[in-house]
Amino acid sequence: MSTIKTNPAIPGNVATAAGVNATYAAIQTGTATLTDINEQTEWATFSHLNGFTNDSLFTTDMQTFCNPDDTYTLTSETYVVINLGGVDPVRVSYAPALAYTSANELLRVHADINLDAVSGSFALPSILMNDQDCFFLQLWYRDGTNTYYAVDCEWAYSVTNYTNFDATAIAFDTQPDFDASGLLQTYAESHPRHRLRCSVTGFIPIVASGINRVELRARLQDNAVLPSVRFKEATMVTTMIRH
Repeated sequence: MSTIKTNPAIPGNVATAAGVNATYAAIQTGTATLTDINEQTEWATFSHLNGFTNDSLFTTDMQTFCNPDDTYTLTSETYVVINLGGVDPVRVSYAPALAYTSANELLRVHADINLDAVSGSFALPSILMNDQDCFFLQLWYRDGTNTYYAVDCEWAYSVTNYTNFDATAIAFDTQPDFDASGLLQTYAESHPRHRLRCSVTGFIPIVASGINRVELRARLQDNAVLPSVRFKEATMVTTMIRH
């Protein structure tokens, strides 16, 4: 490894700009990948130890959201923003819009929220179809032109342990078919999931106009079966992965 010359200040002598700048110049010269504007925050990577040029990855522009107190009751079958307390959307914002500076960069988004309660009036059918006891979470972003787009990730959560198999006629060799759907329905309706921690993660590739907002939305599959769910204690973090 090469030796980088430094110019230490000697006690009793006044340090000069030329002496100090010479040290920084020597460091920059001796470390070719370190720029004078110090953009590479993780410049000491394996690329300094071998003969090949490798991209160094680092993260920037982190934004966070946290609301442990307010609740939001979801009743919609189409995606709506989870707006805690009616005044605090689960959302992070960038002003000005977050810009992508080179190819292959990604904005990583992760959100968590608790299923706090399930509607007491939900009623399951004897045969469960099409995720009727589920709600869905999805991340959405707004670009620099203020147009919204869904992130290509959608996560579903069931509020019961009810089966989607036909339990109305379970066959036995020695006795008539048995209808177990009533027993299963009663148990599922009296034991819904609650205090369930739900999460969704997404990656947003290059957006030409940048991103000024990312938010968490939710929807029900069938509000005739599951009228509502209540959310509480939400967090979100966004981080740009650069190189």
